[in-house]
Amino acid sequence: MKKSSLKENSIHGTPLFPFHVYSKVREKDYHVGYHWHEELEFIFVEDGVMEVIINSEIVQVTKGQFIFINSGDLHQVSSTGPSIHHAIVFHPQILNFDYPDTSQNSIIKPITKGFLRFPSFVQIEGKFKNDIADKLIKVIKINKSVSELSALNIKITLLEIIFALFERNLFLKLQTNVKEKQENIKKVITYIQDNYDKKILLEDLASLLNMNKNYFSKYFHEVIGRTPITYINEYRCEKAAELLKSSNLKVLDISFMVGFENFSYFIRKFKEHKRYSPSQYRKKFDVRDISK
Repeated sequence: MKKSSLKENSIHGTPLFPFHVYSKVREKDYHVGYHWHEELEFIFVEDGVMEVIINSEIVQVTKGQFIFINSGDLHQVSSTGPSIHHAIVFHPQILNFDYPDTSQNSIIKPITKGFLRFPSFVQIEGKFKNDIADKLIKVIKINKSVSELSALNIKITLLEIIFALFERNLFLKLQTNVKEKQENIKKVITYIQDNYDKKILLEDLASLLNMNKNYFSKYFHEVIGRTPITYINEYRCEKAAELLKSSNLKVLDISFMVGFENFSYFIRKFKEHKRYSPSQYRKKFDVRDISK
């Protein structure tokens, strides 16, 4: 099987302005599995409920709320029903000033280098929360306009968000142990995604980090918020869901193709994860063009 990478290699925006807004309107479930990128990502939920997992933090982001995802953070985004959300993705370098003044050296540079991190979820009620949300909405609207001033306007608005957060001491300092855990778990998840269709033993995963399996299980759960077995089952179910929507393969065959050795166990785990049995899921979410 071709070796995969959790790192997203998409080019966001243009070389002169690496910034893009991805607006997603979904009538059904939405899921983007664990990945990471060098860009910062601000997600604003216009409607519905998005579940965002950043490392071990599981956050329900509801209508009108937002979440910040830092460069290098391992994250997953999903919803279980209709939703509208906007992902503002940009390379942190666009925030830099050429002239190394006080604000560049003490605020902007530490942010672009990753030493200062955005709070993943700003749970603040009232005017401040609304002010940040309004600025994110402004960025989304500016991005839709065609103007030679759009890039400058976007940059100014992003800096206003930074100013508001910094003024309230909401930026977090990078913790070395967090970075180390991120890199370790990226290695494990990459292995799982490369080998999900085969038998995966806890000993195999633990050996990647030179740990015994009991300590590894606790370590993985601390970072991801679920056990290794739970994550493997969920990933296999997501791969099964893709096949159910895009192929005519039998459910039994799909269960073995994605790594389940017991068909009944697959049915049970799939229903736990996706809320429908495989057959029900195929009927409800079939996206194939049956007219051909």
